[in-house]
Amino acid sequence: MQFYGLCCVIKNKETPIPLQNVVVKANIVDMITEVTICQTYKNIEKDPIEARYKFPIHEAAAVCGFEADIDGQRKVKGIVKEANKAAKEYTEAIEKGHGAYLLESEFQCSIGNIKSGQTIVVKITYVSELKHDSETEKIRFVLPTYIASRYGSSTSTLSSDYGKILKPDAVLYSKEANFYLDLTVTCRMTSIIQNIESPSHKISTEMNIDENPKISKITLVDQITYLEKDFILVVKSKDLDQPRAFLEYNPETQTNCVMLTLVPKFSLNTTITELIFVVDRSGSMSGEPMKKAAEALELLLRSISEDCYFNVVSFGSHHDSLFSKSQLYSEESLSEAINLAQTMSADYGGTEIYNALKWTFENSRNDMPTTVFLITDGEVWNVNHIVELIRINEEKKNSDLRLFSLGIGDAVSHHLVESVARTGKGYAQFVTNSERMDKKVIGMLKNALKPPIKDYEITWTDNNFLESTKDEEPDMMQDINFTSDNVSSSTSDIFIDFKVQQVPYFIPPIYPDVRFIVYCILEKNIEPCKVITLKATSQDGPMKFDIPLDPVTLQGSIIHRLAARKLIQDLDDETSFLHKNPKNVGKNIPDSLIKDNIVKLGKTFNLASKYTSFIGIDERISEPNEVLIKPKQIYVPQSVPASGSHVGGTTTTVVKIRHCTIKSTGGKAPTKLPDSLASQLEIKINHKEPNIKNLFEFLGLQSFNGKFLPNESFYNFFYKNDLNDLKQEIKEEIGEIKEIEEVLSTCISMKYLEIIMFENFKDECEMCYEKAEKALKKMVENDEKRNAISEKAKKWIHNWVNEQE
Repeated sequence: MQFYGLCCVIKNKETPIPLQNVVVKANIVDMITEVTICQTYKNIEKDPIEARYKFPIHEAAAVCGFEADIDGQRKVKGIVKEANKAAKEYTEAIEKGHGAYLLESEFQCSIGNIKSGQTIVVKITYVSELKHDSETEKIRFVLPTYIASRYGSSTSTLSSDYGKILKPDAVLYSKEANFYLDLTVTCRMTSIIQNIESPSHKISTEMNIDENPKISKITLVDQITYLEKDFILVVKSKDLDQPRAFLEYNPETQTNCVMLTLVPKFSLNTTITELIFVVDRSGSMSGEPMKKAAEALELLLRSISEDCYFNVVSFGSHHDSLFSKSQLYSEESLSEAINLAQTMSADYGGTEIYNALKWTFENSRNDMPTTVFLITDGEVWNVNHIVELIRINEEKKNSDLRLFSLGIGDAVSHHLVESVARTGKGYAQFVTNSERMDKKVIGMLKNALKPPIKDYEITWTDNNFLESTKDEEPDMMQDINFTSDNVSSSTSDIFIDFKVQQVPYFIPPIYPDVRFIVYCILEKNIEPCKVITLKATSQDGPMKFDIPLDPVTLQGSIIHRLAARKLIQDLDDETSFLHKNPKNVGKNIPDSLIKDNIVKLGKTFNLASKYTSFIGIDERISEPNEVLIKPKQIYVPQSVPASGSHVGGTTTTVVKIRHCTIKSTGGKAPTKLPDSLASQLEIKINHKEPNIKNLFEFLGLQSFNGKFLPNESFYNFFYKNDLNDLKQEIKEEIGEIKEIEEVLSTCISMKYLEIIMFENFKDECEMCYEKAEKALKKMVENDEKRNAISEKAKKWIHNWVNEQE
């Protein structure tokens, strides 16, 4: 059973303590956020209790502050200490009867004695990078306030049949919990805010704060008490995707830190690739998540290039595969895969990803790059084992293995989905039950079909300090040049003594239209370049990005903390320059050395980690043993800030496309189309707009090689018996054309997609359109003839639409 917030411990079991009030204040500045959550709890029992506080947090975030206020009389501010020392001091404080607060490696806080009637206000602050939303100029803010139970074979006592009920049991609401969630998000962007929306909750947005179009404030519309899903906010700001670099000076450490960010815009040729889709069919995926996963799989399958190999692996408490080995993309293999996608259900029991991925890696091809798509809600416990498995196999394939992950549903595990993608040199995307997947899924497939980019290099300064991290063995007896007072000078024997410290050490992969962030910590006297240069090598040749440094130097520690969090992650993942330095490969890096560095980073930047914890001791005036601990079970609501507003996906009535007449806005195709298309077609809406099922129905007419064949299904769809009149018209005006019926059916279908589907589903059908376009060019190589046929097909669709009115 998994609870979050403040709980009492009863024989090593947890029962949540009544939540009295929740206040959340979040500040967003471009692609960074700082969040402060205040939660008020009260012991309404007649006996004192032993309490523990737990807080779920995104892996890209860094907890940087913890406070606890008891009855408004005593305030305890958390400071970071080495985990073992913090645990020892906590135990001693409890034995003396003092209140102690210990934030452990998994963001847990053990809070000692709480007397009957006492009120505790817990305040926790964290900073985080914001997730790129794979939409132009947009970022995504997620407040993880409800996380489903994690399932892992090493600790779970549930059998695989219980995979579909991995949620905490319902608990009774406290009679005194009479409040509404107070949530305020303030956006301060460097450019004009264009739009703010929430796919999860109804929000009220106040734009143009203080007559400044770059500032806005967001609150909840509904008076809600408990969130039952993550709160999600998507912000669009002008020029947010433009390359930029910020410099922050931290007076406490007397260091500079540069944050470099960009959303690259470039195009590469595709390469022959093996694609393996690993789909979660465990019980926790039942309902809308399974429907989303099946839709994503079908869309991916229909969009694959014909020269690729592919396979589908289903997993739960067991796993199986569509093929014993990946098959060449063909009409037969595609048909089998589509049938699987359309009939799959969440009936595989529990969630065991490890063995499914292990089988996938062992049975992948060795003669071409392999890309794995993991589609899951991520409800697992053994994340570290899964990450290690991916790392080992990625190294075996010498960077020819990549893993992309798609998190499905409202209770998805961001930690798993992000961790596996980062280790697999891909990236992660998330789709809630009420969101469309469109550009996210197709964007991932496009990037998966392109060769990896290699040989990254960033020039941070005019002097080549960073090169020493690659070519010289680190001096393990030197000390980091941080001067924060709360860092003990006794910690030596550590390696971080470089004047320029890039984080992550290995530059993360660059993908078109995906946000890229790297940090660099500099000594105070080292100036970064005015224009920072990023270079890399692709299959198509060298690449170069110039990123201007913002002339205004920021004062503070937020960027430093995010960089330090990444550096700790590097050390944890064994991808720091200490581990991967060429002169250190194969050497056993002492665990004590890694620990010392993580401890020092944690203490310097006030960060919780596996080796550092927050501790704050409240020295009581009363005698230490005046109260005996007699824990008692109480029935209360979940203690994470939550809200009872259910926002599901919209319900759409299925209407055959051929029964609809749709007004087109002339949405452009992936290639250039006439701008006058909309003005030439006067089409009015008489029925429902097309939905995703209608799209899949039509794409079902497309062959694996991109053609739309002139078969019975094609003619039935358009209520036609043949295309003889159009064939004769083309013969008279253009001349004889080989495979004329296939040319016409393909061209007509492309115009149908342009005119009818692009308005609502351009992203979803873009790659299918490109496959058809490629097939058409093979059949009709002459550009002039092909354009003439295209015009005829456009008029044919125009007339067909008018017939439906």
